[in-house]
Amino acid sequence: MQAYRKRAKRGFSLVELLAVVLVLAVLAAVAIPLYISQRKSAAARSCKANIAAIAAAESAWALREGAYTTTIADLVGAQEGLAKTPTCPLDGDAYTLATDADGNLTISCGNAADHAASLGAAADYSMTLTKPGKDTLP
Repeated sequence: MQAYRKRAKRGFSLVELLAVVLVLAVLAAVAIPLYISQRKSAAARSCKANIAAIAAAESAWALREGAYTTTIADLVGAQEGLAKTPTCPLDGDAYTLATDADGNLTISCGNAADHAASLGAAADYSMTLTKPGKDTLP
């Protein structure tokens, strides 16, 4: 009689491999949308911070010059200005600076609707600064 030897089982079966792939697919299906959502909300928060930084630099500029500038390049490297030109973190577009007839300045992001979809309202991605007043001190 021949002795039958039991062979050691090597490797994984097809069912085991399919189970692992299924678990990984479920994890990816949950994690990827959450990751994308977090990136968009982080970009929206960063955009708000950029608008606030531009507004602060514009206010300091207006204090020294007496009026707002509509060119961000004027603020870059100025004493009270910005270290570099801020851009929207969502796609790298520049912010819009516009003055009205009264001398008020509006700073806005072109991606306000996209930001509002993930965080806040579209109006949160625009800021209006009133015309600087005259200095009445002697």
